[in-house]
Amino acid sequence: MVRKKLFYTPNSPYARVARVAARQSGLAGHIEEVEAKTRDKTSWYFQVTPLARVPVLVDGDILLADTRDICAHFDELTGSTRWFPKETHQARYSRHIACGFLDGVAVWLREKARPDGQKSAPVMHYEEHRARTALQWLETRWNPVETMDFTALVLACAIEIAIDRGMGGDWENLAPKTMDWAARKAADPDMRATKPLPL
Repeated sequence: MVRKKLFYTPNSPYARVARVAARQSGLAGHIEEVEAKTRDKTSWYFQVTPLARVPVLVDGDILLADTRDICAHFDELTGSTRWFPKETHQARYSRHIACGFLDGVAVWLREKARPDGQKSAPVMHYEEHRARTALQWLETRWNPVETMDFTALVLACAIEIAIDRGMGGDWENLAPKTMDWAARKAADPDMRATKPLPL
């Protein structure tokens, strides 16, 4: 198997999804993880991808830069449907909610990282509201799974970094079943190995 490169940054939840998926697909030994230098106009990483975003997977002549596409590629490489099993329409919509939840968490994290005086309180409050409504929906309509598929992995990565960075608030009361599941998933060895760095 051609050795591959997976470009990431330690605190990107999107890159973390790909890193965990590589490990749980049994591909870790075939993939070199390379820490990318982003948010720097002089970075060498622009030679890899003109957008300088993570994750990016290089597999020979194949270049993939979307977390979903990367995980689908892992399924192709292993001849499995681990990340994208045959889905019902409800399952596809649950995936949409989980991905939207992660996108909102990412927006909130970027705002929180801004210097004081540059943070947008309305943006942060709006994303907190969206996160709460998404969790309420998932709590009653999504069944947590022990063997994670793409939807579950996205949700696990999003919830953990949100809680660690102070976004969670009363989520344990709002969605106890989902939050209990997320806490158990956070203890998985592959999740621990890719845990975001403390700020």
